[in-house]
Amino acid sequence: MQYTIDSMQGRDWNQVRAIYAQGLATGLAAFMSAPPTWKSWNASHLSVARFVARQQQAGLLGWSALAPVPDT
Repeated sequence: MQYTIDSMQGRDWNQVRAIYAQGLATGLAAFMSAPPTWKSWNASHLSVARFVARQQQAGLLGWSALAPVPDT
């Protein structure tokens, strides 16, 4: 399988959100039942280190992003 790792762009959000929703549907990915809006997600993740795995024919295969967590 040939794919590329690219920086995530705002235009990728619909596909990122769909992948996010697939993970949430398992009940194992997070404590929420639906993916957030772009505005909410964007505000809660660092602006650096946002990546997507892209395959020309299939579109996005996956994504990753960093979010700050409290040091408690």
